[in-house]
Amino acid sequence: MSTRSRTPSVPREVIQLTAYTQLELYLSKFARGELGLVLLLGRHGTGKSESVRRTLGVSNRAGAPGERVLYVEGHMQPFGLYRQLWEYRDQSVVLDDLDRLYADPDCVRLLKPLCNTVREKRLHWLTNAIRNDGGPPSSFTTSSGVILIANEWKSVNPNVRALEDRAIILHFCPSNDEVHRKVRDWFDDAEVYDFLGRLMPLIPALSMRHYSKGSQLRRAGLADWRASLLQMVVPDSQVACVLAVQHDPVLHSEEDRVAKFTAATGASRATYFRLKSKLSRAL
Repeated sequence: MSTRSRTPSVPREVIQLTAYTQLELYLSKFARGELGLVLLLGRHGTGKSESVRRTLGVSNRAGAPGERVLYVEGHMQPFGLYRQLWEYRDQSVVLDDLDRLYADPDCVRLLKPLCNTVREKRLHWLTNAIRNDGGPPSSFTTSSGVILIANEWKSVNPNVRALEDRAIILHFCPSNDEVHRKVRDWFDDAEVYDFLGRLMPLIPALSMRHYSKGSQLRRAGLADWRASLLQMVVPDSQVACVLAVQHDPVLHSEEDRVAKFTAATGASRATYFRLKSKLSRAL
């Protein structure tokens, strides 16, 4: 569904997506050339980039032989971007992690014609760098469709606002339950998966990276991997500590757990039992 509400990180007219099947539908439309310009927004850790890579058939190796999609991740110097757009002209272009890229005026000047909605777009680069080393011409046309990926989007100047007006803007914001279900497709550490599943109501924004980090800690043989993971995912330090002491293998009695909680947080014994009762479903 669409909305015109405005926040500092979401443009005026967006299509709100909460399910991976919805996101994959729009990406498949782009892959078939039915959508020419897509701006994909959403918090980190939800697999936006991986969904784009998978749908477009992009490998994880930059410049892999036979690659038919230009995938630019992170910041790039403007002329380097211009050169690659020439080399991949008429192919799909993905510009990932735009939070810094769109702050560069020279990059924005390239993005503006590239993201035009006409079929044939003309890009220009008028400096002495052109053709000194057999590089691209001073101007060329391309029919490339473009996906822009960012965690947030700031209308810092009129050129950026022009991109907003032209693009199909997708705001991907899956629930913790949706992220948890999606992770099941590839994650093979059942112990970490089940542990995070029990914690979901306490985590403001679950990230796929939490699963990978938790698995690294567990496979490294750390006995208190749960306590370390809790510090990453639960913002309330007292709640995280109550949960952590329940899983500490060194603590063998409730009195030991209370003592460690009060020493670590400075909170009272009564606070420990109040929080433990409240958290009974997650323990």
